[in-house]
Amino acid sequence: MSEPTTPAADLARHAGARALLLGRKSGVLSTLSVAVEGYPFGSVVPYCLDRAGRPLILISNIAQHTHNVLADPRVCLTVQADGHDVQAEARLGVLARAEPVGDGLEDAAERYYRHFPASRDYHRVHGFDFFRLEPVRLRWIGGFGEIRWIDPRELLVPSPFSREQETAIVAHMDGDHEDAMRGYCAHAGVEIGDGQEVRMAGIDAEGFDLLAGGRLLRFPFDEPAATPAEARERLVALARRARET
Repeated sequence: MSEPTTPAADLARHAGARALLLGRKSGVLSTLSVAVEGYPFGSVVPYCLDRAGRPLILISNIAQHTHNVLADPRVCLTVQADGHDVQAEARLGVLARAEPVGDGLEDAAERYYRHFPASRDYHRVHGFDFFRLEPVRLRWIGGFGEIRWIDPRELLVPSPFSREQETAIVAHMDGDHEDAMRGYCAHAGVEIGDGQEVRMAGIDAEGFDLLAGGRLLRFPFDEPAATPAEARERLVALARRARET
């Protein structure tokens, strides 16, 4: 009989899957086709994670995948790491139920808009709705010999920051520390032009996302942050490291 694991041990074991889910911002959404009954239908969708750690998507009312979801909420979101050999790269399949966002809609929308600013306009003008993907099971392929099913409770981590706390951190970084954020990019080898804007899209226990020159970039922390004060320590330490190198 295997020994029971702790939440910390689960996260350590599934660190690669967690990093991929956090780091990627789009994937293939597979739904059950209404038009061609019984067949899967794949489409590419952007996503970010909501405050509970679940993928959040914004989809058009006239899109085929939306018709499919409304008829049958069972979906799979597949995300894959970049690389030349797609068969060798890590990937994660998130089997989930797609549920319309009801409670917490304003919070979810605000977080999504920060990651995908253009979506604010077409959401207002056109018929789009937010759905959260409630994971049922996840399939992780991290490389040779690293293939397994994962229970969502072992992988999904709620953000330790409230909406108000995250909004305050983002506003502070955008208002006072653009130079530091440019330094993060330079330290990561990402070139940002002088006329290109750098803004923080979101922050969670394990790192933060920057929207830099139209690209979404993920910056992990060395150690998780459980409070705004700890997040500040992580951001200051990364800025110091960027200046030194």
